[in-house]
Amino acid sequence: MAHFVGLPSTTFFVFNPFRMALEGVFAFFRSVLFRYFPCSGAVSVLFDDENMTHTFNIDRGTIRMIVSHNGKKFKRATGLAIDPALWHNKAKSLPARCKDRTVWAQLRLIHLRALEFEEEAVTEDDVLKLMEYAINGPAPEEETIQEPEPVPEPVPARRGRLSFWEYFSEWSERECTQVRQRKLCYNNIAKFMGKDFDWEDVDSAFHFRLVQKMQDAGFRINYQWKTVSQLKTVMNEGRKLKYHSNLDFQDFKARREDVETVYLTKEEVDRLWDYEPEHDLARKARDLFLLGVYTCARFSDYSRLSMDMIQDGVVRFNQVKTSGSVLIPASPRLLAILERNGGEAPHIAQQHLNEWIKRVCKAVGIDGRTDVTLNTGLRRKTEIKRKYELVSSHTARRTGITLLYMTGVPLHQVMLISGHKDEDSIRHYLRLTKEENVAMLRDNPFFQ
Repeated sequence: MAHFVGLPSTTFFVFNPFRMALEGVFAFFRSVLFRYFPCSGAVSVLFDDENMTHTFNIDRGTIRMIVSHNGKKFKRATGLAIDPALWHNKAKSLPARCKDRTVWAQLRLIHLRALEFEEEAVTEDDVLKLMEYAINGPAPEEETIQEPEPVPEPVPARRGRLSFWEYFSEWSERECTQVRQRKLCYNNIAKFMGKDFDWEDVDSAFHFRLVQKMQDAGFRINYQWKTVSQLKTVMNEGRKLKYHSNLDFQDFKARREDVETVYLTKEEVDRLWDYEPEHDLARKARDLFLLGVYTCARFSDYSRLSMDMIQDGVVRFNQVKTSGSVLIPASPRLLAILERNGGEAPHIAQQHLNEWIKRVCKAVGIDGRTDVTLNTGLRRKTEIKRKYELVSSHTARRTGITLLYMTGVPLHQVMLISGHKDEDSIRHYLRLTKEENVAMLRDNPFFQ
């Protein structure tokens, strides 16, 4: 949740003209106090979720990013500065607190960048690289994301073809939206397996050792899956280019698990729509979550929606994560939500959304029991959770995609709205029970 800590406010019970003058004088001295006698953590903004906490701390006007990960804190200067007097301690919402909208926008961009790859932050080096990316954006082409440990020189290529590491290096540096993940894959394989091997050495034994090393390092199941998948892509491209004839890689398999397994049914979404929360944060969380449902978008996209993005009844925006353009019909509920929030998405931090949408879902009776299993390395843990406990900002995207598919929209059209590039990726978002599947098929001519 977001926290702001500052000097206590002082109230003067005088007539308005004098009060305005006295408050102006007080604001001046307060600015001087903050500048030359700062309190520890004078003003801080905290973004957190289940895995990681991002804090922006202001000390003598300089803004630092502080990330808490697995009980350890990492600090990094953001290069931003602000006069503490420009922070309004009485305001309820984060944007209203910061009178410098330019600084607020830059802090929000840093936060959104951190959210893009927080699940990949396993080691301390990963956290430091994540902070570097969040603050400075994508690294220049000549820089590497992660410096691998010293390893032997790559096996030299035979005349007329590239060696595995020559091609892998070129592939990892190739300009694309996944360049950061490719560099991480390159560095991880170099770190775990060394570089003294070539195409023909990537066999079943190689795959087994790689997976074992990733498990020992505590990599999550999905991170292991992503690394093996990218390795298979490199091997397949090399085979097509006739750099090798090794086919063992085609049998490489890695498990993949769904981090989140719930979505809201149409009836549950309607319950959210009809609900009238008393608390302001609950109302904002409900409205922002529904924007995610009706756009099938990520939080980094649906949290910045505004009426300016709508033309001729169509929502148009470029995705933050992939830069791909998306066009979505503007539903009546989407338009109503934007209108009652001043023409833009409600301003609420992601950690507040994750906290309050659970409360809202509990209030409307979304409380079914669900088994949750999480695998990290060789550890496996199963817990029984209430459905509302599993609802988060990303549940909105999963819900929208699933409900859209259940209404009969072809999968390739759903992909145009969600921004997915292949069917395998989007199928992990679909959550149909056997009963729901039967209901969809009941009216199919085949069963008549």
